[in-house]
Amino acid sequence: MSFVPTLCLECWRVHLASIAQAQAGEIACKSCGAEARIVPGCSFPEAEKEAFEELSGIVAEGSITPTEGRSLAVEIERALGSGSYRSLLATLSVRLPGLLPHEVAAGKNAGAQRRILAKLKTVFEALGTARRVSAEYPILADSPSRRAGRS
Repeated sequence: MSFVPTLCLECWRVHLASIAQAQAGEIACKSCGAEARIVPGCSFPEAEKEAFEELSGIVAEGSITPTEGRSLAVEIERALGSGSYRSLLATLSVRLPGLLPHEVAAGKNAGAQRRILAKLKTVFEALGTARRVSAEYPILADSPSRRAGRS
């Protein structure tokens, strides 16, 4: 079974949903129960779901903003392209202390470091698609469910 990344329209948490759930249009946030939407990103096998969800939780605890998420996704993309993962993972572990056990477990294993960063990239990219409420453009920043409620 394959899973795709989703973003909650209320709490902005990233989770994985099964393709069957996505096709049935039954995607709800696992954290708050609100509507979630599929976001661009690769699919994940069931074997990687638990690790993805754990990393996503660490990012949520770190209160990463959508802007910061987009920036971190770009940094990770560069690191994945260069093949140099260790220093970025160490930097991210300072910003997100929950990553430290993952960094330690990966050690010098470049493949393990790459897998962690690839999952984080998906989480950061998904978060980067979120729109936060803006005082300057409130209608554009509202989620579709809030706009529908005002009609």
